[in-house]
Amino acid sequence: MLGVLVHLLLLFSLVFGFLNPLFDDATHRRGPAADFYAVYQAGQNIVDGVSVYERNPPSKVVPYSYPYRYLPFTALTLGQFFRLVSPPVAYALWILILESLLLINLKLTSRLFSNVEHQNIAVALWLMFSPYYLELFMGQFSFRMSTLFFWMMYYWSIGRHVSGDVLWTTSLLIKSNSILFVPVLMKLRKWKSLIVAGGVMIAFSLPYFLLYPDTIKPFARNFTAGLSAETIAGNQGFAALLGVCILRFGGHWVSYINEFAQNIGIMNEMIRIVLLIWTIVILSYSLLLTVRTSATYINELFLLWILTYFLTYKHVWEHQYVMLLPVFVLLFLRMCMQDGFSVPFKKVFWWTFAIIALPTPFIFIDKTQVLVDPEFYWTTAESLAFHLGKPLAVLILYSTLCVSLWKYGKRRFEMEESVKTVQVVAG
Repeated sequence: MLGVLVHLLLLFSLVFGFLNPLFDDATHRRGPAADFYAVYQAGQNIVDGVSVYERNPPSKVVPYSYPYRYLPFTALTLGQFFRLVSPPVAYALWILILESLLLINLKLTSRLFSNVEHQNIAVALWLMFSPYYLELFMGQFSFRMSTLFFWMMYYWSIGRHVSGDVLWTTSLLIKSNSILFVPVLMKLRKWKSLIVAGGVMIAFSLPYFLLYPDTIKPFARNFTAGLSAETIAGNQGFAALLGVCILRFGGHWVSYINEFAQNIGIMNEMIRIVLLIWTIVILSYSLLLTVRTSATYINELFLLWILTYFLTYKHVWEHQYVMLLPVFVLLFLRMCMQDGFSVPFKKVFWWTFAIIALPTPFIFIDKTQVLVDPEFYWTTAESLAFHLGKPLAVLILYSTLCVSLWKYGKRRFEMEESVKTVQVVAG
């Protein structure tokens, strides 16, 4: 009941805005539906024969938007569908779609738990999660990705591999960060699925990129460009936290806008090497664990790579934490099994969930009268208060999962290898 009440509170705030002061992205950004309007505008650009990544199209049909960053597929499909109605009506439809996905997730979650009390707790995890409010406010696509993650892991775990493969391929077309599952799928030797998914991506994307060759570069920038000092403001990723620490404790942070622009190159160079080393270390360790862990813990490996994304990707905004909802639900399911693997999580699960589910301390440190973002007006302590909580909670979850996989995944892996050896000798 409490979860339902909290969720209704989030929905009412979409209309009345009383929760907006809790969030940087709802206070100092472009406004409601800004991400959704990017897709709507990209759909219009398709009709006008203009690049979907064009930031100044000749025919502007939305009041404002962020830059479009997805593959052309989303503009060619959802962009065209939503163009049939006005932007505000389309945004309302998108909210209804997200709420429908949430209801399906709640039903699917209930199926995972035989104990009614555990069912209710797991359902509440979905409902009492403040980043979901930002997801609705911005009209984002991260919750759709979270849903696809949840569904594909569910279907793979019950042996419906084709359904899981189709969902994964679909996720690649919508928001390509699900490519992070490739190491796990390689471990499972899903070579056919990988080839088919790659072929589908090429079939739906390459013709457009060949028709508009100048569009390849703006899309590729999602993966090729690293974190820059100007994208630290509002960023809730671990990479941004490292950037804040390097620049502020290193004495290189500049609070004045003009000086900031003049020193941007130096600041970017200061953080580039450290972030590169950090990314290599985390990716390498996740790959090592993937290789040495038994396939019995395949769902846990999927969760490991979701957490790896949050620790390494350059742009992690507060709303994107909805992609951790499957992590919390499936870790809670593991805790309910009462096995040795889940013991470490009992010490960290609830307070890491609370830190990620609750808003940041932004409301207490907001500077309302600012030209760009309050980051430029914060002290080092205020900046850390904003950036520290959620990334640190992710790191603790990642570390805890690594400990369990290292301790128990290897043991099962050794048993499987022993069985294979016996079979070979007996043969």
